[in-house]
Amino acid sequence: MTYFLSCEGETEHLYFDWLKEQINNDPRTRHKITFKYKNLMPSSFAKSNAGTFTKDMITGSVFCRIQDIEDYSDEHIAAFHSLLKSTKEAKRLYKTISFTIGYSNLTFEVWILAHKAKVREMGDRAYYYQEINSAYDTSFVNNDDYKHEKNFKSLLSKLTLDDVIHNAIPECKRFVEKCYRDNPTLQRQSYGVSYILANPDTTVHTFVESILKNAGIL
Repeated sequence: MTYFLSCEGETEHLYFDWLKEQINNDPRTRHKITFKYKNLMPSSFAKSNAGTFTKDMITGSVFCRIQDIEDYSDEHIAAFHSLLKSTKEAKRLYKTISFTIGYSNLTFEVWILAHKAKVREMGDRAYYYQEINSAYDTSFVNNDDYKHEKNFKSLLSKLTLDDVIHNAIPECKRFVEKCYRDNPTLQRQSYGVSYILANPDTTVHTFVESILKNAGIL
């Protein structure tokens, strides 16, 4: 199955490259997967790049935008609303492909942490590297150090597909449910999508879980 991914950062790209190799080389896999990277917003993809594929090539495929909320400033919430609006427009324009969002609140690091640790609320995204160090027994000096390609690939080498299945997905389900339960007054909705002005929160796990199901592993 083909997935079109639009990623904000290089670590997200590296992670999904790693995930593809893990899935395609796993003996439990019945259907191999392919990721095609398109650094576009969903509506832009629907208006332009999707038109370069025949319906037979693209029907049943999935486009996912991987994006962080980062914080609750007007600027970043407006950027997130723009993504929600773009996704709604893409669904209207191009109905033979599924459009979804893998967002993280505050950042993609909540998904990375969930493979190895319980994820807790963070007040500042600048300090996620400290949580990474604790979970992975690393010694990164800041987020940029953690995100350096060589360092991030070294971190990925500590993971297996079973970490995704048995740790990351269940942990995300746990903290998302807790976050919504503990913060009812901070729940919001825009363009038909519910989200929350509290963390940790993510939908990356639902996207990854769907990939594993389509591959026949789950």
